[in-house]
Amino acid sequence: MSRLTLDERLAMTDATQTSQRWRFWGTCAWGLAAFVVFFVTQFVAIAVLAARLGIDSATPPEAIRALESNAIVVSTTTFASLPAVLLVLALAIRLARRRFDDYLALKPVGVRAIVFALACTFGYGAAAGALTYAVGRPMSVPFVADLYRTALETGTMPLVLLAVAVAAPITEESLFRGFLLRGWAASWLGSVGAVVLTSAIWACIHMQYDWVVVGEIFGLGLLFGYLRLRSGSIFPPMVAHGAYGVAAMVQAAIIAG
Repeated sequence: MSRLTLDERLAMTDATQTSQRWRFWGTCAWGLAAFVVFFVTQFVAIAVLAARLGIDSATPPEAIRALESNAIVVSTTTFASLPAVLLVLALAIRLARRRFDDYLALKPVGVRAIVFALACTFGYGAAAGALTYAVGRPMSVPFVADLYRTALETGTMPLVLLAVAVAAPITEESLFRGFLLRGWAASWLGSVGAVVLTSAIWACIHMQYDWVVVGEIFGLGLLFGYLRLRSGSIFPPMVAHGAYGVAAMVQAAIIAG
């Protein structure tokens, strides 16, 4: 792929050079709005679930903390935030006078691009797992292990897998590798700076993990950004994101026996 072709895809210029898109600060503002909606939606969903489960101020703190990795809570908040975030992005894109699928790079790709994305992602996962084992860290991530266990206990494994494999990738990739990368790559940051910044922010919002896992997520974000630039489409990183999440659940199942 030539440099010119990549710049054209990221900047989304048309023949008359009148195409509109949000630049750095506009992307920041709409990204912040999406984050606010994302977290508010999740907070409301957790509050409703807590009320239905009879959790109040008298509930022990450890029981409240356990909700963070509860299968019902995680799947519900994931599905609740999906339409909320997409609505914010749709409004921003409409005001930019662009097509939704065009702005977010919802462009069909061939099987080869998907296979390449999966190969890179599983290769990265294998390398990260080998490094984890080499330094003597537990292979099991507590959040994922608890999510798997509570999914079995509550009979919500299909719902959790759907959230992990479909809902979360659509929400996060549309926001990070779709909207934010598009706007920031068209600004003074450039494509490389946009990939690094989106990866850093994406890693930081995963507050349920320790710093080692957050570092792994940052590296994964760099890979997903590369896949987005290489293919010119959001679908390869979206599919790879879902596959990585399912692989984490499979690993938890194997470790749990």
